[in-house]
Amino acid sequence: MTSRRLLLSSSLGALRTAAITEMVVHTRVVVPNRRAGDGLTSWGAPALRPITLTRLAQQVLSSAGWSALRTAERERWMREILAGAPLTMLAPIHERVSTVTCLLGLMGELQRAHLPPDRVTQVARPGREADVALIYAAYHARCVTERRYDAAGAEHHAALLVDLPCQSTLVHGFAYLDAAQVALLDRLCDSGSVLTLPAGPGTAARTLETVAALNAHGWSSTALHDPPRSAGDHAIHGYLTATSVPCLSAGEYPDIEAEVRACLRQVRDWLAEGTPPERLAILVRNEGQYLETLADIAADYQIPLRSGLQRPLLASGLGQVLQAWCDAHTQGWPYRAVSALFTHPLVDRPEFLERARELRTTTPTGLDAWGSEWRWLALPESTTWRGALIGTVQRMLQDFGLLARCKDDVELNRLVVRFLHRLEDAAQRDGPCTREDVLSLIGFTLRSIQLPALAGKSAVPVLNPLGALACTADRVWVLGLSEGLFPAARSDHPLIDSFIRQRWSAQGVHLPDVRSLASVEDALIVAMLGTAQEELVISRPRRDLEGHALRPSLYWTRLHPGHSLSDLDAGSDHEREISSALEGTFSSRVAAGRHVELARHLSLDSAHAGHLSTSLMCPDHTWTPTELQVASTCRFRWWAEYKLRLAPPPLPWSSLALAALEGAQEPGRSDPDDAAAAALEAHVQTLRTQGQWRPGPLWPAQRLELLSRTRQLTDLTDTPLPASLPGENGPHLLTISAHSHRFRILFPGTRVERTPHGRQVTVYRRSGDAGALGERSQLTPDMLMALTLQATRATIGHYVALDTGKPSGTLRHVRKPTGDSPIMAAREVLARLGDDLTSGDVRPLVSPVMEVCQTCPVRAVCRLGLEQGAA
Repeated sequence: MTSRRLLLSSSLGALRTAAITEMVVHTRVVVPNRRAGDGLTSWGAPALRPITLTRLAQQVLSSAGWSALRTAERERWMREILAGAPLTMLAPIHERVSTVTCLLGLMGELQRAHLPPDRVTQVARPGREADVALIYAAYHARCVTERRYDAAGAEHHAALLVDLPCQSTLVHGFAYLDAAQVALLDRLCDSGSVLTLPAGPGTAARTLETVAALNAHGWSSTALHDPPRSAGDHAIHGYLTATSVPCLSAGEYPDIEAEVRACLRQVRDWLAEGTPPERLAILVRNEGQYLETLADIAADYQIPLRSGLQRPLLASGLGQVLQAWCDAHTQGWPYRAVSALFTHPLVDRPEFLERARELRTTTPTGLDAWGSEWRWLALPESTTWRGALIGTVQRMLQDFGLLARCKDDVELNRLVVRFLHRLEDAAQRDGPCTREDVLSLIGFTLRSIQLPALAGKSAVPVLNPLGALACTADRVWVLGLSEGLFPAARSDHPLIDSFIRQRWSAQGVHLPDVRSLASVEDALIVAMLGTAQEELVISRPRRDLEGHALRPSLYWTRLHPGHSLSDLDAGSDHEREISSALEGTFSSRVAAGRHVELARHLSLDSAHAGHLSTSLMCPDHTWTPTELQVASTCRFRWWAEYKLRLAPPPLPWSSLALAALEGAQEPGRSDPDDAAAAALEAHVQTLRTQGQWRPGPLWPAQRLELLSRTRQLTDLTDTPLPASLPGENGPHLLTISAHSHRFRILFPGTRVERTPHGRQVTVYRRSGDAGALGERSQLTPDMLMALTLQATRATIGHYVALDTGKPSGTLRHVRKPTGDSPIMAAREVLARLGDDLTSGDVRPLVSPVMEVCQTCPVRAVCRLGLEQGAA
């Protein structure tokens, strides 16, 4: 009988050649990943389709009636076991999510170590060890009873089956094997089987442990002696012998972004030279740390990438929108949750951004503040599956513009199709359901759908070490050879640490400790280096994404490159502009930006500093008192609020309050409240018709406030209002000259009455309305009243507060004003305002009263206002 052979060599090329030769004499080929199998098929017998070891174990289990456990089922099993087991040390913390996660990971380690539950129970001491042994026995027993297996235990449970398909097998591409894999292969491989391993002088300890385990199971070792030929084999030889590698290039960069940019520039050059993208490879130890940066910069360089890393739909932009919708339901639709939903970058509704800015100071709860037309987004307590999923969820995707984006965004279209397909069965039901049922289904769907993080077609593959096993590529770049990135940081398990594992090993229960797990990294670096055929580049960043310093890893110091990378051409127009600017050559766009920044630094007059080149003064413009007061207080606020319309027009409180108050005190009224409401609505309609003001989404709440204050004012006033003069309550227009400037001012909401002292004007306002800002350069209440008296030809005027009903700020008309009178002071303020607007000066003025800048509606676009608020 031919014995089973174990072929060993530190040259991956020699092992690959031997595997291709052996393929024709075996009936089954087992590889670590699908890409490795495709590579072997292209070189060997195409009719023999390789299979991964995990897939083979799953097929064996499926034939025996076993089925796979989903992630949610594993968590449910563990919670049920923890709730029913007589635990000691873990009892107080068994309900924590971290406890469940930690124990599930430990169950995977125990299964990969192929440990029988009874042996673990025998060596476990009382306390946490006994708790772990009890949980492992219960978990293992339930798997066997219900014939279910998890992803980490497929090989373990398959190796315990009675009947296994034993046949001549070629096993190629593994860097090491754990105990469960060794046990399974021992039962699957018949005599004449061949297994290759990259073992030789200086090989990783974990690989040598695998060789010893296979020898113990009857495999005979044969060393292959073949000189290195490929760039990867030369790099492995240099790594194991600490010698220089002429065909190896290396680059050291300040951070991860700079490292990725250099990598993709080189990839772009390789593609330009004619290398197919499938024959290139970007290798990284942890895809999660590099993937976002790779995706962003590759999109800038227009380089397609493909990654096998699976991410839940929840991590995508579509998942964030749907999760924000679910969070808004569970939190009661607060402003923060609704804003997160409406202002997501994928939501194509610009009006939501404007509304969010308007509501950021009041932060109302509910959807009505955003518009009554969006009430349908909130699911009722009782609904139907079809109505919720099609009538609400699918409609939300349509109205938010996500379905329209799918025409141009292939990635988003893939996500939307996958999500809607998963919900298709539930959407066809007509049965009733609750809101919680729908939200639970959406949340579970977002977590359970796993999709490749990068799925470009005809793209450059981004591989981790396990995905790169036994693979080949003409040109390879290995990223992240810094401490903590590669090798990855390893730490003791919080429940079963290295001391416990060493004690267990002394008693015959071998569970790999942190040192054995760390040696896995040594085996993986050899596998990654061996993928390169023609050209190999390694690199490392000096800092991570958080800015923390990174030391060179052991692999970086042991690899001695033959030369450093030369400077690569910029990968985008933006990078070319930066490079040219650093050399002193500026493009027109960069030169313009440099001029702006220099003008800002030197406080020179420019448009970006608030000094416009054109005049803003228009003699035909009609001003309101509020607009004048804003302009006199801060030119920039007036320019941004009234000219650029970055803030909604202010509510004309005085005009609306006067209309409601006169309606409430109209003779012959039956109900003052109804009369005030009717008069208010009529006045609002008049303002809308004349184009002076349009109610916004908050008008219902503002209307209630107005009517409530009108009712309070009516109750506080002992005597009814004196009769106003016919035709005198309408807006009054005043044209006034201030030096060389002319202002047309319209005074709405003024009530003119005839009294024994002459004509009297009354202006209604809220406490805190414009006039209480207290800065010398603005129009004070007395100045505004002086202008009002001149416009209405009244002799006396006063303000009435809507919340108290008491007059304040009474002012009498002066026939011959002096230099310090309010009317002369108002002219001076208007003159200064006219001079500034004529010269185009709209520079922001920081108020000494901090509340003025903090409550400014355009503070978000004012540099000085933001600095004042931060101070």
